[in-house]
Amino acid sequence: MAEEPKKEESIVQKENSVKIFLIVGLVLTLVAAISGWFLGAWVSREMVPISNSSKEPPVVKTPEYLVAADSHVVILPPILTNIAMPENAWIRMEVSLIIKPNENIEATLTADISNDFLTFLRQVTIDQVKGPSGLMNLRADLLDRARIRSGNKVSNILISSLVVEQ
Repeated sequence: MAEEPKKEESIVQKENSVKIFLIVGLVLTLVAAISGWFLGAWVSREMVPISNSSKEPPVVKTPEYLVAADSHVVILPPILTNIAMPENAWIRMEVSLIIKPNENIEATLTADISNDFLTFLRQVTIDQVKGPSGLMNLRADLLDRARIRSGNKVSNILISSLVVEQ
């Protein structure tokens, strides 16, 4: 007979632990829901509404320290090529040239710069473009090539996208 009360106590303890577990789960769910609501309200406040009735083309904002007020941007066509190592890897890059103020650049010179970038990217290995330092070195090398090819008419380059596929 002494065993029967112990069984009842264990059943009561299991029911209490289940109730506590459900209450804790409910409280955590409510906290997550309220946090999500506040995050959604904060994000929607930061978003700028876009109207489809606008006739103006979208304006690409670039940091002021990269582009002077009287300089202009030349967008090169995307460059897609294989790289040196590994042999089955491909790289796709979109680059824009920022031309110095009061300088003009011909279409043939733009094509030569793009071809120079293509030639350089064919010699690159995947380890050379890995990580932030690799991206900075790639950007510096491409800027040097653009400045040499253009006769120092290019003030900066912007890498808008860089994709490496293995």
